[in-house]
Amino acid sequence: IEQNQRELFRKIRRGQYEFHEEYWGSVSADAKDLISKLLTVDPAKRLSCEEALQHKWMMQDASVLAAADLGTNLSELRKYNAKRKFKAAVQAVIIANKMTSLGADFKANL
Repeated sequence: IEQNQRELFRKIRRGQYEFHEEYWGSVSADAKDLISKLLTVDPAKRLSCEEALQHKWMMQDASVLAAADLGTNLSELRKYNAKRKFKAAVQAVIIANKMTSLGADFKANL
């Protein structure tokens, strides 16, 4: 994991996160409220499953959710998934090259 991702995960574990407009602009305030309450660091203050299911966002009419435009989020998710697959392929090539460079000694000691 890259250093900036490690720092991001550290901040999230400490409860220091924000909803960037670029990615979260189309997400409702109620949805952000639910996510924030689920990401609460202190387990005693965090929503339980039952409380989460009773949250205002979860209880709203299905037609409201169906009408939401997820276009921006979907395209970002597709980009992320493509990047993740590419990184996995690169890792596979690196590992294959390392194993090849180890040669017969490696195979003999398996």
